[in-house]
Amino acid sequence: MPYLDVKFFDGQVSVHQPREGYRAGTDAILLASSLSAKPGEKILELGCGTGVVMLLANHHLPNCQFTGLEKSQDMLTLSRSNTGHADTIDITEGSIRNIPKDWHLKFDQVVANPPYFDNRRAVRMSDAKEPSFVNKGLTLDDWIGAMLLALKPRGIGTLIYRADGLEKICCTLTGKSGEAKAGRLRIQPIHSYSDTPAKRIIVQFRKSVKSESALLPALVMHERGTEEKYAPEAEKVLTGKARLAL
Repeated sequence: MPYLDVKFFDGQVSVHQPREGYRAGTDAILLASSLSAKPGEKILELGCGTGVVMLLANHHLPNCQFTGLEKSQDMLTLSRSNTGHADTIDITEGSIRNIPKDWHLKFDQVVANPPYFDNRRAVRMSDAKEPSFVNKGLTLDDWIGAMLLALKPRGIGTLIYRADGLEKICCTLTGKSGEAKAGRLRIQPIHSYSDTPAKRIIVQFRKSVKSESALLPALVMHERGTEEKYAPEAEKVLTGKARLAL
């Protein structure tokens, strides 16, 4: 597969990504930068793609153990190549449909950047990008269910998604019976500009916990009337100089 050498965190992290199709970028950086963990914690990423999130998280959290699950052969090849130098990262072939039994209740944290659409007709995109943006035979409920299955009790789940999917995320975590599967939600809105609605959200939850949730101050990516590409706080996060406090 032809690839590009993409630099993150001011060149401190280098990742091979596909020349054509989807390439991880801002969303992956924001997700990785939202993670906080104690040394020795086991962190699983579902659908790890080329390994960008784990590599960036590992940059901040070098004493944790990361596991990635990926079903695409092309992405497996790239992710294993990208992470081969890191003895704290392991990549496993597989699908969220079939979480290995020895992974049940195993991980301190589980992270995911699920495909944003369930219907191919919901958005215009190239065929090469479709696998990363459209769920094929899966739903957001399936992704969250897999996260909960792999988490230890009181473990932490973190995902980034479209802001208009917040209601669906909350309903899934509540469950049909009304008995909450997780609590202590931390919702981080991400706005393109301060005067526009949020386009993305990062949602963090704790399994089998009922403590209060919180809507956090927004992260604004851009400022009007300036030549700078990103707003100051966003720039710090995107270059690895700051992290999101969830």
